[in-house]
Amino acid sequence: MDIILALIGGVVSLVFYPFIIAAIKLDDGGLIFYTALRTGQNNEPFVLYKFRTMSSMDGGKEVVKSNGEITRVGQFLRKSRLDELPQFWNVFRGDISFVGPRPEFPELVRHYKEEVPYYNVRHLIKPGLSGWAQMYHENHPHHGADASATKEKLSFDLFYIKNRSIILDIKIALKTLKVFFIRSGR
Repeated sequence: MDIILALIGGVVSLVFYPFIIAAIKLDDGGLIFYTALRTGQNNEPFVLYKFRTMSSMDGGKEVVKSNGEITRVGQFLRKSRLDELPQFWNVFRGDISFVGPRPEFPELVRHYKEEVPYYNVRHLIKPGLSGWAQMYHENHPHHGADASATKEKLSFDLFYIKNRSIILDIKIALKTLKVFFIRSGR
């Protein structure tokens, strides 16, 4: 199901690519895509693709003290979630699924494995574009190391892993679409 939906979504999303690419180039002339190494299923690294939204992006090397600023176009892309469109190709390639725990930077994974008990359990399944924690956890850290908030977020990921089903995936997907269309959330 992931591959079929990703192929359809990826092809349909190509309509937006020329406009997004032109906007990024006109805004600051920088790179179009942002790529970052993330940790996937069984702790295997993979490259995650997004449209670039910041003036300088370090690929997660300095996740605690990133100094990049969100560009004007980047603000719109993030709010509309259009910066996530290239991830259809990650789903199609099998790096991620539509639903699962969000993939983290390897540097954060190494840190959290030491600080958060059972953190590695979240890597038993494929990470996802969206997940239970993204939809229901209010206090998750965004690109920063926060062991306390990550412990809480992990409880949501573990709930998903334990109760994973097609019904739960549909519920998460529908809630994700709602958030996407009303342009709210994280």
